Amino acid sequence: MKKVFLSLIVLATMFACNAPEKKADAATSEDPDSGTWVSMDDKSAKVKQVLDAAGKLDTTLLQEVFVDTLILLDGRVGNVDSLDKIIATPGGRATLIQGEALLHSLYDNIAMTTKKGDIKTFTRSDGKVATGYWGTWSGKGKFTNQEYKIPLHMVMYWEGDKITHLYRIFDPTALNAEIAASQKK
Repeated sequence: MKKVFLSLIVLATMFACNAPEKKADAATSEDPDSGTWVSMDDKSAKVKQVLDAAGKLDTTLLQEVFVDTLILLDGRVGNVDSLDKIIATPGGRATLIQGEALLHSLYDNIAMTTKKGDIKTFTRSDGKVATGYWGTWSGKGKFTNQEYKIPLHMVMYWEGDKITHLYRIFDPTALNAEIAASQKK
């Protein structure tokens, strides 16, 4: 009897160890912000290409990836309390490209970090897709001759293979200083 009982305990333990663990499903209709994220997908790779192209002022890729009616929202640290209070910059993709050209007229050696973990794409349970970037923008001021490294955070919302919304948050102190120095010369 002991052998049968011992065999049943061993058998039950083996089944318990091999049974798949059940976890509560986080993606419920009550939480539309739930979903999944990845970092080695096509959209994350495209954003890395966009960041590299912006550093070289290669507008071809910017024209390809961003819709013409891009909604551009800049939250400059210290100027806003939340993304809800940011007013869209008018002009869409053309304004984005003009802004990149302005940066290149003010700075040399523009680059953005793109190491592993800086870029992730989120797919929400409601189907919305966004790619986030958490990194550092760097450049050398043409008028102040200063080297700058500025934390930059961006979220880009996608519709298909095009970015429709771009939210950026950064500290504008260096940008304001470089613009002021450019006006003196």
